[in-house]
Amino acid sequence: MSYAAKVLLGMTRRLLTIQAALALLAAGTFLVLRGWEPALAAVFGGAIALFNTLVSAQRLARASESAASDLKRGMMELFIGAAIRFLATPGLIAVGIVFLNLDPVAIIVGFGVAQVGYFFNSAPSHLQKPNS
Repeated sequence: MSYAAKVLLGMTRRLLTIQAALALLAAGTFLVLRGWEPALAAVFGGAIALFNTLVSAQRLARASESAASDLKRGMMELFIGAAIRFLATPGLIAVGIVFLNLDPVAIIVGFGVAQVGYFFNSAPSHLQKPNS
């Protein structure tokens, strides 16, 4: 595994942990203030954000591998990932609201709070390949 892939994997794990913690914090707040159903809706919204993070990481890894041999293929992987997230996010929110009858506000809040995790997951600008 390349150094870049190791860094990406570590950053993704950290981001998923931060997002999960934030989503659970939002769900706990809903649990205390409004009960179980809105808390579950907030967890659902947070899960959508985590799904988006996983898709982004997977497509970025594929793009990195593909770009070594074909730059156009690498760019296509990134565009496919963006399209998946662009379609999946409102689709999953709609599933939660229409089919699962979850609280729309709690879904959006859970999703939004989990997305804030990106602000807490910045990479140090001094990342360098270790001497080995």
